[in-house]
Amino acid sequence: MEAKQTDNKEIKDFVSVEERILKLVREASETEWKNNRWVILGEPTPKEVKKLNALLGCDVTGFQRMVDISAVKHSRKKHPNITEADFCLIPMIIDAADDITQGKYPDTVVYRKTLEKEYYYVECTRTGRKRLAMKTFYKTKIGG
Repeated sequence: MEAKQTDNKEIKDFVSVEERILKLVREASETEWKNNRWVILGEPTPKEVKKLNALLGCDVTGFQRMVDISAVKHSRKKHPNITEADFCLIPMIIDAADDITQGKYPDTVVYRKTLEKEYYYVECTRTGRKRLAMKTFYKTKIGG
């Protein structure tokens, strides 16, 4: 497959966050690893900042959430049952998580949401860029 040449830049050309995520996921299927594009999901609310500060042990005030191609590629490779439609659920999973817990590593948090499956969105801090970036995303059977 021929690599699609893109610059490292944010995808901003669609109205909704879900549409921008879908475009990113589709580009991830076509793009070589060397190209990186991302979607900014927005800043956490003050209530979320307080919870994240406690879990992460650092101040995430002013940080922005993001999903990038490398995280999408990682998730699709490690968790092939994730669909394009699942990726579009990410903003809702973050906003309406059933719980938010410390991740496996000290700089990560896990958002869990039960729908028809259990979804897990893992986010890590990138303090230099003031980002909360997607690390991985997967789903399991409920209770599994």
